[in-house]
Amino acid sequence: MLDDIIAIFSILVSGWSVYNSLLAMYGFTWSPTKHTNYSGKTFSIIIPAKNEEKVLPRLLDRLINQEYDKSKYEIIVVEDGSTDKTYEVCKQYEETYSRDFIKCLKLDQPKVPNGKSRALNYALKIANNEIIGIFDADTVPKLDVLNQASSWFDKNEVVAVQGKLIPINVTENIVTRFASIEELFHEYSIAGRARLGLFVPLEGTCTFIRKETLEKIGGWNEFTLTEDLDLSISLISQGFQIKYDPMIIAWREVPSSLRWLVKQRLRWYRGHFEVTIRLPQGKKLDPKIIDGFLLIGTPLLMVLNLVNYSLVLIYSTSLFVIAASFVSAASFISFIVTVTISRKHLIESYYSILSLIYMNFVVLLNLTALFMEIVRAPKVWIKTERSGKITSEV
Repeated sequence: MLDDIIAIFSILVSGWSVYNSLLAMYGFTWSPTKHTNYSGKTFSIIIPAKNEEKVLPRLLDRLINQEYDKSKYEIIVVEDGSTDKTYEVCKQYEETYSRDFIKCLKLDQPKVPNGKSRALNYALKIANNEIIGIFDADTVPKLDVLNQASSWFDKNEVVAVQGKLIPINVTENIVTRFASIEELFHEYSIAGRARLGLFVPLEGTCTFIRKETLEKIGGWNEFTLTEDLDLSISLISQGFQIKYDPMIIAWREVPSSLRWLVKQRLRWYRGHFEVTIRLPQGKKLDPKIIDGFLLIGTPLLMVLNLVNYSLVLIYSTSLFVIAASFVSAASFISFIVTVTISRKHLIESYYSILSLIYMNFVVLLNLTALFMEIVRAPKVWIKTERSGKITSEV
């Protein structure tokens, strides 16, 4: 009986790994048509910022110089309890341009677990325009993201659009290389999902949402660690459409130290355990919902990878050969996809091999996140520190 259980779980986890690898490859090969609209919908761009004096200027420079009608968008920076000169940096821009174009708001220290959600909800109340754009301060968008995003909202059924995110400091050090491989694999799997019409999660930056929809669902949840995923679930649960456009491109930083990588990933992985998928009212289970279950369940499925180490317990049985074959095939496919992605983003090939070891580290972090959720450890939304370095062409 134990032999059967070990073999079944090992095969299931391997199948899940193959599924995500094929999605990533399908997303990697996607070359959609570019659409532009230089003066369409109106945007209110919100930037939640805490201790971001290193990176905020480069984001504001990109937003100010968008290839879009300047009368059709505003920029709202919400400084949230910084101890550096983030607010002063923002005020300089506000004074240079005008308060009608750039607004700098200052909040006290948050009393809720997710200060970013609180900042977004605060800005939502004063936003004047049709579409809300969200950018983390470390993001560097292309100069055409607004004209590319605008065309999507001509379709009434689309309420949110997620852009493509690329690490900006890939080759800064060993940590950023491994973190970039992990994030790029996830990014291309989202593209594959979108291409197949499956579940598309919002990623918290380079995100665009109709203001009226946000107001209808009550904005962002201030008591969750992953407000973007929670919002995604709220939207699809009410039957709304989220689109992904790989032509809306922005770069962002990955953690450059092991300490901050661990902190960020624990928050991300634990956040998955907090959300539950809800069926759209009056609708049955469909591929999009099933895929949503699989994506949300990623941390749990990652933890189940530990069952592969238990295959030694059934080494003497025929089940071992079957299960081991599935594990080997899954690892090989994942490796091929990782090598392909690494080459495109100029990450040395040997990091693709070492990433197999890194993924065991990721499994342990997911296990830690699961334990933290089980014991009800205090929820703390910790902002990731930025290095401000750019090693990619943007």
